Amino acid sequence: MNRRKIYIILSAVILLLIVVSCILFAFSRTSKEFTVSFYYKNAAGNNLDTEARIISRTEDITNAELFDTVISELESGPKVNLSLINTLADTEILSADLDETKKTAYVELSDGFSEKSSIDRLFIKGSIVYTLTALGFIDEVVITSGGQAVTETSLNRKNFILNPDIASEKINYQSITLYFADGSMTYLQGEQRLLEVKQSLDTEYQLVELLLGGPESSSLVSPIPSGTKLINTTTENGICYVNLSSAFLNKANGGISTLQVYSIVNSLTSLDSVSSVQLYIEGQKVTDALTEVDISTELERNEELIKTS
Repeated sequence: MNRRKIYIILSAVILLLIVVSCILFAFSRTSKEFTVSFYYKNAAGNNLDTEARIISRTEDITNAELFDTVISELESGPKVNLSLINTLADTEILSADLDETKKTAYVELSDGFSEKSSIDRLFIKGSIVYTLTALGFIDEVVITSGGQAVTETSLNRKNFILNPDIASEKINYQSITLYFADGSMTYLQGEQRLLEVKQSLDTEYQLVELLLGGPESSSLVSPIPSGTKLINTTTENGICYVNLSSAFLNKANGGISTLQVYSIVNSLTSLDSVSSVQLYIEGQKVTDALTEVDISTELERNEELIKTS
């Protein structure tokens, strides 16, 4: 074998090793799906509606990098539900910064924001606030334009209210059962509540938000850790996928308890639309948490945990 053939063979081997290394490196950066709810103006132009979008993230991506991706995706407008209206179509986000310590996002808008109508400005703020606070690591949003804050205080889901000049959406009322722990933290006990079912949000989403707010009765206790936030819900073929913030893991108190899991499962399966529940934490299935029940799989209603008298 002459030197030329040896050189060709060695070059091919080296090239093959490089290709294999690149493939192995790509697989080592495990990609996981992260579901984000983006908020845009509905077709009627009188409220915000959600569009769930899956974003792939590798294990080593930081919250700041995910934040930048969400900002870019929000600006790009609706991609799944094309009946929604991009509230940021004529407004540019000049900068967006994240302070993880304060769990606060800072968003600077172009000067044209101040020239918008009061209703348009309201929808722009709402789109930004609701989308960013759906992320588990953001509680507050400060929006500025031309270097000036557009509101006196930072915005969150509690203090942001749609302009009363906008036509109110139709609200129906539905009787539901929420399950909380009894005083001994041994069983679940149902509490009948009246839920305001808004057209712009899924019933399942509104039920879980009401559940996270805790019981009305002083004899009941919420087994769900304080600080747990609901990121989003999606229901398909009777399975409700519930995405919660990492506070649900309750690491400080030894992990996830059976009652805190079935407080959600039994409450949701009291709806005709839900037969089972799949829990996610920050968009990911949890397989390695300290838990009394396996939450990596779909869970059905557990009647044995419900106190009957």
